[in-house]
Amino acid sequence: TLFRSFIAANLKLYGGYGVKQDTVMKFVEAINTQNMPLIIDMMSEDFHFIDTYGNKENKEQMKTGWKGYFDWFPDYLIEVFDYIESDKFSMIIGKASASYMGIKEKYWEFPACWKVIVNGNQIQTWQVFCDSKKQLDSMK
Repeated sequence: TLFRSFIAANLKLYGGYGVKQDTVMKFVEAINTQNMPLIIDMMSEDFHFIDTYGNKENKEQMKTGWKGYFDWFPDYLIEVFDYIESDKFSMIIGKASASYMGIKEKYWEFPACWKVIVNGNQIQTWQVFCDSKKQLDSMK
């Protein structure tokens, strides 16, 4: 039974599926398909987006924030390579990519990770960690 406890505890680290992971991956898919109604529905009322510089936006601000971001980067894509979770939060590790205004010559991609706090079947916090220099340079 010690072995079973070890396996059960580590399934969360190595791809075990659960409500949190399903919720996180559903939100990623909503972002990747730019499904604004689903994104808005999945953001909790006390939602916070925190960018790589620590700037914080609430749900109301992000209703227009996501739309503006998708206008700038119509092919924005999050690829998830790893997922881990604790009792307090989840982390997804992967990469982000897009082209500024859909212009192929302004394409960028970089490693990124996201800290996600899930509350029920909604996202309470979506915090991104990345080096956004390539992204910002593409906008020049």
